[in-house]
Amino acid sequence: MWRIVDPPVPVTVDIGAAIVTRAAHFGVNKVRLGIRHGGLSLTGTTPGFLRAWARVADDTWLGLVAFTLATSNGHGRLHVEQWCPQHALSQQNRSGQ
Repeated sequence: MWRIVDPPVPVTVDIGAAIVTRAAHFGVNKVRLGIRHGGLSLTGTTPGFLRAWARVADDTWLGLVAFTLATSNGHGRLHVEQWCPQHALSQQNRSGQ
């Protein structure tokens, strides 16, 4: 079961809950500083737009959200549209926060 959200609804994405990563086997201290600072920052929150809902077999929901990830140094951006678990999304209030 799925449902299109039209028009898309502004949401706030908890990036760490939306994108779960595992610690690298080689360790953070072995990655060059320039590479770490240029990598995507997967913490905090970011605004996005909810475009659809889909129900998962375990009765949870995923939201299709368009949002932007920034690099740790703030110089790069990556625009993504991906399915995020419902608990990673919160509706923005009228002032856009």
